[in-house]
Amino acid sequence: MENASKALIMGAEILVGVMIISIGVYLFQLLGNYSAETTAKITDAQLQQFNAQFTKYYGTTSSIDQNGNTVNQVIKCTMQDIVGVANLASMYNKQNGFEEVQEASDTSYYIQVDVKLPNRTIKNVEGLTQEQLVDLLKDEGNYGIIIEPDDLDDLTAKTKYYKISENGKDFRYGAETKRVNYIKFTYDESL
Repeated sequence: MENASKALIMGAEILVGVMIISIGVYLFQLLGNYSAETTAKITDAQLQQFNAQFTKYYGTTSSIDQNGNTVNQVIKCTMQDIVGVANLASMYNKQNGFEEVQEASDTSYYIQVDVKLPNRTIKNVEGLTQEQLVDLLKDEGNYGIIIEPDDLDDLTAKTKYYKISENGKDFRYGAETKRVNYIKFTYDESL
């Protein structure tokens, strides 16, 4: 009788131990899934934050006119904005170990910035030196314009604006990296 009660106590101890181990494994799996989901959300947020630095010049904005109608306008930028994007792309390219200018690809973290001017296209603006960027600003950024007193009311007409076309070719994400990897700004006289 004494041995039977000891056997029952030992069986109960083993059963409680198995239950505790099972609960531990369940909690470990539950916390592991939570950790993986949290990591994925953080990674997504970082990716969106990274891409937002470049997407702010892409697409259209909506506003309401005086009659209550929705008006869509192309997002326009200046050469100063383009140089800022090129410098940002250059910084990220260097952080990712790219020392030489490359072409954008779906598998690479390299960011390429091109500009289509009225008379030429400049490829890989992100690879230009600071002196070349300053020259670009001087040539295309409307510095050095002589403003007559009669022109003061019409200063906005002298600013050159650029846009990123929504044709699917002028703004691309890497298929594998999900990061912006190509931007092409185009001069648009109508902006």
